[in-house]
Amino acid sequence: MRRVLLVLAGAAAAAAAADAPEYGSDAYAACAACHLPAGEGVPGAFPPLRNRAAKIAAIAGGREYLISVVSSGLMGAMEADGMTYMGVMPGHQGSMTSEQIAAALNYVVFALSDEDAAAITPFSAEEVAAQQVAVKSPSPATAAGIRSKLVEQHANEWPR
Repeated sequence: MRRVLLVLAGAAAAAAAADAPEYGSDAYAACAACHLPAGEGVPGAFPPLRNRAAKIAAIAGGREYLISVVSSGLMGAMEADGMTYMGVMPGHQGSMTSEQIAAALNYVVFALSDEDAAAITPFSAEEVAAQQVAVKSPSPATAAGIRSKLVEQHANEWPR
C-alpha cells in the first residue's frame, strides 16, 4: 500500500513539474536518477529536493552550499522531512559544466518548488564557476561542513 501511495504521489508531483517553466530539466536528468524526476527522493535512500532547494537558496550562504553539493558532492547524516539519510552523493564538477550545474540548480529551485521563488535570483554559470574556485578543498565532506554551519546559523529557517 505504501509503495502505491509513493507511486501516486510521485506521479502527481511529476505532472506538476511538467507544467513548470523550463529551467534546465535536461541538466536535472543527472540528479533525477537518484532524486527522481519530480524531486521527491526515495525515502531512506535519497533525500527529497522538491520544495527544499528554494528554501535553502533563500538563506544567506545557501546558494554557495547548493553549488558545493552539486559540484563536490555530499556525505554524512542529514535530516529531511523527518527522515535521517546517511550516504554519499558524488560531485558532478567533472561530469557537468558550470552551465549544466546552474541549469540543474535552477530547475530544482524554480520548477520543483510549489512556493513562489520569484525573489530568488537564478543561478548563473559564472556564479557556479566562482564558487567552485572559492572552495579550497572540494569534497563531499567539505559540503557537509558547510551544511552543518548553515543548519546551526539558520536553525529556524532550515527546511527539516
